[in-house]
Amino acid sequence: MKQYYMRNTFINRQISKQFLLVVTICCFSLSCNNILDVDIPANKAVGDELFKNKESAETAVLGIYSAIAGTSNVFAGVITSYTAIYADEAFFTGQAISAQEFYNGAISTTNTILETNFWNNSYKIVYQINACLEKLNKSTVLSNAIKNQLSGECMFLRAFIYFQMIQLFGAVPLITVTDYRVNENMPRTEPGAIRKSILTDLLSAKDLLSDAYPGTERARANKSTASALLARYYLHQQQWQDAEKEASSIINTGHYRLTALDDVFLANSDEAIFQIQPVLAGYNTMEGNNFIPTEAGRPSYALTTYLRDAFEVNDKRWNSWVKGKVSDGITYYYPFKYKRKADFTSNPKPVEYNMIFRLAEILLIRAECRVHLNFLPGAIADLDAIRQRAGLPLIQTAYPNISAAELSEKIAQERRIEFFIEGGHRWLDLKRTGKASETLKQVKSDWKVTKELWPIPQAQRVLNPALTQNDGY
Repeated sequence: MKQYYMRNTFINRQISKQFLLVVTICCFSLSCNNILDVDIPANKAVGDELFKNKESAETAVLGIYSAIAGTSNVFAGVITSYTAIYADEAFFTGQAISAQEFYNGAISTTNTILETNFWNNSYKIVYQINACLEKLNKSTVLSNAIKNQLSGECMFLRAFIYFQMIQLFGAVPLITVTDYRVNENMPRTEPGAIRKSILTDLLSAKDLLSDAYPGTERARANKSTASALLARYYLHQQQWQDAEKEASSIINTGHYRLTALDDVFLANSDEAIFQIQPVLAGYNTMEGNNFIPTEAGRPSYALTTYLRDAFEVNDKRWNSWVKGKVSDGITYYYPFKYKRKADFTSNPKPVEYNMIFRLAEILLIRAECRVHLNFLPGAIADLDAIRQRAGLPLIQTAYPNISAAELSEKIAQERRIEFFIEGGHRWLDLKRTGKASETLKQVKSDWKVTKELWPIPQAQRVLNPALTQNDGY
């Protein structure tokens, strides 16, 4: 991290801090496809000038989305594949040592995926967010409506990154300013303080954002997007009533519905609450490109027997979301939620977007909360909405006298299948329910409880001696 801020220090001293935003915008204008509906002003200026009209201010913030979409990070890509093989969902069939370390549950402190994709990319995006928030806060010419919308989007995105980071690493530096003198030697911040910051950002974002999406895509944050992360946050904190309230607020808008299984991950599907729109030429989603094998190759990530055996008989999700391929006489089953691999020959317009939040998660969050709030009929109704789409027997008819404990197990099972190899859900669920080590001791030969947190990259500790290491590494 210090290396990154040392680069910013050079910029700050030689050509001013503000120039970084122009670089961001220029890169964004070259790489983004459809998310940007405004033109960069021909007379664009540096620094505060970027935030003196709606179009350029919006462009600067949209650059954050482009940075997210253009790399593999805690939003999409690596978070899906590497948590899946780190847990019990998938196995890696390739030879790359950096990926094998995740599958073996033995991540080294020098792992390049860990440092680049999870750590560095997160802090680079956080820096962009902080820079935009500072400029928005200083602007005296933008309307309140524009400042509120753009600030709310930035706060949501920052909250999401830190929510993911504390799940993976535990204590991490909480960077909320761009001043290199503050950031370059910052120690790790206790998770409790980070959670407080996450909650503050989300409550502010929810208050600032509007019900409608900016533009025509579901690829920018609105009020329901902030509520979705709030619901997930409260669920992790076991604040059942707060999580239930946030989930209900989304469901009650009437803006979202469960779609056919094959339509869930399409761009702007009716189930989508928030997606990441691809910006790299030829790509639909990172997941689709990573998981779908080439015609001559085998899948790089294949479902484990633990996951395959967890599917109920006649579950429609198996036929819609799983594919098999025979390679060297072995049948590999791989995720097929995203159905389009990158096409670098014709570069078609993306028709699938990376899913971050969708209605199915909100229904299952509310179901879990309602069990804890002793409202079993409501929990059953939410769970059955998911099971009905999957073609499975409904709980209300198959198990009319189900107990709260049994219903909790059914909800956990439904989460496992509905969100298999999707956005890190399985790994995060194992951790928040205290079942990570209990489960993975049966899967990984050398599993230890200290592996529930990943190591702090060694290169970052060399650059910033204030960073301590997690136990066990």
